[in-house]
Amino acid sequence: MSQTGVVHVNHGISRLAPSIRRSLLKDIIEFPAKEFSSEGNGRIPVRSRDVRIWRECLSGQTIVLTGLIPAIVDRLEQSGVKVEVIEHRRFPAQHKLRQGLLKNSSGSEREFLLALKNNPIGQIEVNTRDEVVQRILEIAHTFPKAKILIRLSRIADADNLCNKLRLEDPELDASVKPSEYWPAKPSRVLFTCGALIGGCDNKDWDIILLPDPAKAVKKGFFGSMRIFRNHPYRCYSFVLPSLSLCPPERLLLEAISGQVIYSKISHKSAVQVLWQKPPSAPVSGINERCLKWKQDNYWKNDRRNDYIAGIARAFVTDNHKKLKKYGVPFHQGKPHFTNSSSPQVVVLVESQAAGLELQKRLPGWELKCNGTGNDDNTQSDCPERLIITTTQAALNSIDADVLIYAAGGQGVGALRSTIGESETRPNQTTALIIELADGIDKIAVEDVRDRRRGYAERGWKQSGPGLPSTPGKHTKVPVAQEASP
Repeated sequence: MSQTGVVHVNHGISRLAPSIRRSLLKDIIEFPAKEFSSEGNGRIPVRSRDVRIWRECLSGQTIVLTGLIPAIVDRLEQSGVKVEVIEHRRFPAQHKLRQGLLKNSSGSEREFLLALKNNPIGQIEVNTRDEVVQRILEIAHTFPKAKILIRLSRIADADNLCNKLRLEDPELDASVKPSEYWPAKPSRVLFTCGALIGGCDNKDWDIILLPDPAKAVKKGFFGSMRIFRNHPYRCYSFVLPSLSLCPPERLLLEAISGQVIYSKISHKSAVQVLWQKPPSAPVSGINERCLKWKQDNYWKNDRRNDYIAGIARAFVTDNHKKLKKYGVPFHQGKPHFTNSSSPQVVVLVESQAAGLELQKRLPGWELKCNGTGNDDNTQSDCPERLIITTTQAALNSIDADVLIYAAGGQGVGALRSTIGESETRPNQTTALIIELADGIDKIAVEDVRDRRRGYAERGWKQSGPGLPSTPGKHTKVPVAQEASP
C-alpha cells in the first residue's frame, strides 16, 4: 500500500503532514554549511553542519517555505508517495490582472501574462538589466491596483532603477524610500535598500520584486522576507544569465521566490555551461604538458573517470537529486533543458584510450573515435548515449542535449559546430555543457581559465558548483557569498 501525504499551501509558508518523511526531502529542505572556529593553538578547524530551512510545529507538521512546494511534491511523487495538495491561498481584488489585458494579448506577451496569472511567486529569467526595467513596468501595468515594493541592497542601484522606470513611464507613481524613515503615504511603486527595519507593514504591499537575487539570498536579506508571510502577496525575482549561485543559494532563492516561471532565452544564450569540481589530487609527478601527463591526470585517472561516469548516469536515469547538485535548472519540478525527458548525452574525450576507460564504466555506450572509418568504433543499441573523441567531433560536429566535456585541455576548439547552434532548437530551453574545473596543477587550472574565456566569448551562461572563484581576464562572473536563513 502506497504512502499518502497532505500538503497545505499558504502564503509564505506551507505545512507538510506528519506522515511525510523528511528523510525523502533532505537535500531540498537542508544544505551543508562550513563553520570555522579557533582552538587557541593556531589551528582553525573547519566543521560542517546541516542548515535547516524547515521547522516542526507542535502538531508534528513540517513547516517549509512555499517556494519549495513544487520541488517537494515532485520528490514525493517520485518516491511513490500519493500527494494531496490543498491550496489555502486567496488573493484580493488588487491581485487581479487589468481587465481585458489577457484577452487582447498574444505571443510572448501573453505567455508572460499567463505566467504571472498562474504563479503568485516565481523567478523570471531576463537577458539584460534593461529587460528588468521593462518587466517591472509590465508587472505594474498588469496589476494596476497593486502596491509594489522593490527590494535592493544599494541606494545607488535603487536610484538608477527608479530613474529608468520614470523615463519609461513618467506617469508611474514611483520613488525611492528615504534612508531615515518610512513615508506615511508611500508611492505605489517603492524602492527600498537593505533589511526592512520598522515602519514596513506587510499589509501595505501586494507584490515584492527582487531585481538582485544574489543579494536576496544573503542571511539578513533572506531572513527579513519573513515579515511578508501569512498575508496575500506575490514575489518575483529577476535572474540574469551572468548570475552565479552556489547550490545552497539556489535553494534559498527558490524558497523565497519559487522556480523559474518565465524564460525567453535569446539564441546567443542557448547553451548553459555547468562547472563541476572533480577529484583534483595530482596523480603524476610530471609538471609539464606531455603524453604521460595527460595519461596519468586525465585519460587513466580512476577517480576522475568514476566521477564523470556518475554524471553521465545521473542524466540518463533522470536522477533529480544529483542533477540539482550539479546545478541543472528546474522548472515546475522537472529538469529544464532541451529534451530533458529523453536527452542525448555525449561525453567528449581527447583520445580513444580515454574513451575506452570511460566505456568500461558505462556499459552499452557507443564509442566513436575517428572520422574516416569504423574499425575503432563500437556500436550501441542506445544512440542517445555516446562517447566521442575531439578529433571525431571536430570533423563531424556534435549533436547533443547534454555534452559532458571530459577532454580538458586548452580552448574550446572542439565545439566549433556544436549544441545550441542549430536554429531548429527551441528558444525556451537550453542545451547543457557539463564542464570540469580540474585543479590538478597550474597547467590544468590555466586550461580551465582559457576554456572559461572561450565560453564567455560565445555568450554562453556559466554557473555551477565548480565555477572557479577567480575568473579569467576577459570573463566577469559574480560569485555570491554563502547565505543561511
